Amino acid sequence: MPVSTVQRMHQEALPAESERLSKQAWYEAEHTSDLVLGVDDFAIKKGHTYNTGIHNLRGETLLDVLAGRKLEDLRAYARTNPSFLALKPKAVVMDLAQMYHTWISECFPDAIRIADRFHVHGYIIESVQAVRKSVQFTLSPRAKAILKRDHRLLNPPGDRLSEKRKIQLNVLLAFSPLLRKVWEWKEAFSHWYEYSPNVQVATQGFHRWLQQGEHIDHESVQSTLKTMRNWQNEIINYHRCRWTNAIVEGRHNRIKAYQRRHYFTRNRVYYKAGILVECNRHRLSG
Repeated sequence: MPVSTVQRMHQEALPAESERLSKQAWYEAEHTSDLVLGVDDFAIKKGHTYNTGIHNLRGETLLDVLAGRKLEDLRAYARTNPSFLALKPKAVVMDLAQMYHTWISECFPDAIRIADRFHVHGYIIESVQAVRKSVQFTLSPRAKAILKRDHRLLNPPGDRLSEKRKIQLNVLLAFSPLLRKVWEWKEAFSHWYEYSPNVQVATQGFHRWLQQGEHIDHESVQSTLKTMRNWQNEIINYHRCRWTNAIVEGRHNRIKAYQRRHYFTRNRVYYKAGILVECNRHRLSG
């Protein structure tokens, strides 16, 4: 069979299949108790054009894709989609983009707004690497080369490293007391996420962690602390409802692969239908 025929058959079947899967996904979301939504953007052209995805985290489905990520785009979507406003989410997980939190607080004022754990942790990792870069300039050429080569060992939790990697990590930390101090601060944040048993303990632990960071004399760390203070309620809310957008990040990889395969379909209807089918067909049975 010619490739063009297969492509035509695929294009003809796409809208109907997308509609069928979307109806299933929305029905499931509307009838899910303790619904948890995830909101995040993904790039069509990085740095220029973005879409926003609305995800049912508990049901592991993509509910909808809307063009843009600006606040006016989000508000326009809510006005023209009453089924979205009819949802009753217990919580919504987002990154620290202000427009998402403003939008969700307008649409679902009673929902718990959770700052996505992995986005938040990314700010801490950036601070560690900023300190590492500043430390490198003070080292000998040999030490500088080792630190630059193995810098990724500073990112993951230390208890997840193999024995060999732990030895290499200790070599890096021995280069600078400041680097060791900021790494221990990063480790304390990971432990706070993992081992806080409830909101009360998490709140106390978070403030102790902020105080620990105040003793680190580095511009990047102090900037990160300012961000953490501004978003402390949303960060601590993770311990009210332990959900993250990890599954959403995996779905973004699937979307990017779809976009590459289909050469960024120009027709918006087919583009959106294709993404909805690609993300939901594995979860929703026929």
